[in-house]
Amino acid sequence: MKKADVQIGGTYVAKVSGNLVTVRIDRESPYGGWDAVNLSTGRSVRIRSAARLRGRAGDARRTAALGD
Repeated sequence: MKKADVQIGGTYVAKVSGNLVTVRIDRESPYGGWDAVNLSTGRSVRIRSAARLRGRAGDARRTAALGD
């Protein structure tokens, strides 16, 4: 993804600790990237670049590709 495509409050599939999980972007981080919440664990996570984001959660094509 590109940085311009990321919206605050949106849910995305992201690679966190080697796993693809759903995250909600809460705000832009003052250190770069975004502060987000892993929706499966409730933990906060920092997404440092848009390259970690695979696409919007709930996208039918993306969901089929992940096997969910």
